[in-house]
Amino acid sequence: MNPMTEQDWSTLRQSVAEQLSDYRMEHTLGVERMAARLASLYCPEKESLLRAAALLHDVTKEQSNEEQRAIFAAHGITLRPDEQVSPQVWHGMTAALVIPQRYPTLADPELISAVRWHTTGRAGMTLTEALLFLADYIEEGRRFASCIALRKAFFDAVPERMDAADRRRHLHRILLQYFENMLSKLREQGSTVCLDSLAAWEDLKNRTDF
Repeated sequence: MNPMTEQDWSTLRQSVAEQLSDYRMEHTLGVERMAARLASLYCPEKESLLRAAALLHDVTKEQSNEEQRAIFAAHGITLRPDEQVSPQVWHGMTAALVIPQRYPTLADPELISAVRWHTTGRAGMTLTEALLFLADYIEEGRRFASCIALRKAFFDAVPERMDAADRRRHLHRILLQYFENMLSKLREQGSTVCLDSLAAWEDLKNRTDF
């Protein structure tokens, strides 16, 4: 991804704001701030990429199901059965699909992949995918009890004082905690579990860090 000036950042935020409600934009800016904070801990060299991914991660969130289906159709995407009944995860997929057309200068494969997997996770998540995923869930504007608890668990451990290896193991533990809690809740509710989230959980159980 090419370096961005302050004017570039301002233009990008304005463009995204034109596609989102005030509520959703406030969340998006919170994710940008959290992504920058996490990048400072894990990969300072990726801060700009993660901030841009954060700004774009929900760019199709408020488009209708019909509009998102049209995006899938335009790109020849056929949804799996578990995806078809889970429209709440579609926006990660559709945002990743539209970025190259709407924001060609930001169409970095690493950025697009982070956006693509920010709602479900996947087996073999990369560090940048994991950081955007977490930033989306624990940004400071989140007021759900589960989000507050995970944010507290992450920062109360004071990752700033950990060495690099311990910090990555901490990230792994936090994400494993998230998936275990999320999957347990979905099962209790009798809701469909996305196969990608199951794969992410299984993968996390068999690794120790990122």
